[in-house]
Amino acid sequence: MTKYLWLFMLILIIPVALAVGVDQSKNEVKELRSFDSISTSNANVKQCVWFAMREYNKGSGDKYVFLVDKTLHAKLQITDRMEYHIDVQISRSNCKTPLNNTENCVPQKNSKLEKKVICSFSVAALPWIGEFTLLNQECKNI
Repeated sequence: MTKYLWLFMLILIIPVALAVGVDQSKNEVKELRSFDSISTSNANVKQCVWFAMREYNKGSGDKYVFLVDKTLHAKLQITDRMEYHIDVQISRSNCKTPLNNTENCVPQKNSKLEKKVICSFSVAALPWIGEFTLLNQECKNI
């Protein structure tokens, strides 16, 4: 069943992707649909959060891996790709970098190491081909 759903979605998205593009006269990407709120449980939102957190942890310079506590809000805009703006609350875990996928990470309980952060990520995605790009990241300690 899901095989047919993905095929149906792909058939619907390809003409949209082909119809949208860069306006050569203005060198700007055309917007098909402006930012609208979407469910934080959406599968593409989850993929974008996973990708953004992987990039965050690579670039943070922290000795510990950060994990998502909660996805606070998500918006989607459609241009020549799907652009997601996602707000998350993250916290430092007990797992050291680099992350070993077999570890069970939990938020830090040690008050000296505990750290919570709110981040806004902008991610460009073509999820049907597994292509993700981090456009912007803004984080602040809470």
